[in-house]
Amino acid sequence: MTNDKNNHLMFNEDLKNKFINGMVERGTLAEESSKNYRRIFYVTCPQEKALGKDLNEFTLGEMESILYSFKANNRNTIETYGRIISSYLNWSVQNGFIKENVLADFKPDSFEKYLTNEEAYLTEKQLSRYEDYCDNYQDSIILRLLFVGAGGKRMSEIRNLKKTDIDWENKRIKLINSLSEDENSNPIKYTQRYIDVDDKTLTLLRGAIAQKIYVKQKSDNFSIENPNIRAYTDLVENDYVIRASITKTDTSWSNPTEKQIVYRRIQNISKSLNVHLSSKLIQRSGMIYHANQLIQDEELTLDDFKVVADRYNLKSYHNLKGFLTIENIRRTYPTK
Repeated sequence: MTNDKNNHLMFNEDLKNKFINGMVERGTLAEESSKNYRRIFYVTCPQEKALGKDLNEFTLGEMESILYSFKANNRNTIETYGRIISSYLNWSVQNGFIKENVLADFKPDSFEKYLTNEEAYLTEKQLSRYEDYCDNYQDSIILRLLFVGAGGKRMSEIRNLKKTDIDWENKRIKLINSLSEDENSNPIKYTQRYIDVDDKTLTLLRGAIAQKIYVKQKSDNFSIENPNIRAYTDLVENDYVIRASITKTDTSWSNPTEKQIVYRRIQNISKSLNVHLSSKLIQRSGMIYHANQLIQDEELTLDDFKVVADRYNLKSYHNLKGFLTIENIRRTYPTK
């Protein structure tokens, strides 16, 4: 979405707050989700100001300019934005502010025309190359686990993975998804599942388990010319695969690492390699790869969608349809 860091204003703010707060009070919109609605209206505000009217008064042509301005690169994203706006327009109709919703006849595939960029997915070879560039197995294994299907709420399937969860002989790992956690990041309520992994994943797991020190990223503030500052930190010794560095303030070394550490490591890898990496991009790239192994006769079947959704622990395969397409698969893995 367009950067809105410097624009936290909504046009006709009282009306839009009435719309959002009403849904929160009725329990039809979670407080956390209401932030997404506000971000949409932050982005639409400049065009509303320029035209001197509220978003609910926009013509279809003016609304299309809004949809293009989001610069969305996959259908799920632009459809979500469009549905949020459409819900505001419906509410405006119901409350007598306007006579019609100009997006009322839009179907899911109607939003495809407003995609402005094609999201570039990573091939397995690209990911493997990035892993090889990493100075730490503790970093490269995070990329690989996301790619092969691990994730979970707050990255808990990765953070909870222990040495004893790895079946080396049968090439399987047990994944624990924390539904709730205590103050030390230990799972209180959780689900568990198993996935098969390849030799590459097992090799990185061995390296991550064996690693005792963590080499600081090039973006970290240290100088190799300064003998008083080490270029590495000692890692916590415990039963988990992903482990944090030892700090003076942290004494709870037997617990899973915090989610911020996982996200920070991905961010540091991205900066170090000067490439765009995110947990979502890596997981979607893995889904593209996995689907490429499944398809026959250049067709994605309903069973294929369900297999991929199950592998990545998605509640619904419908969430895949915005990006998991034959076109994206062939763009990433062209036929020879």
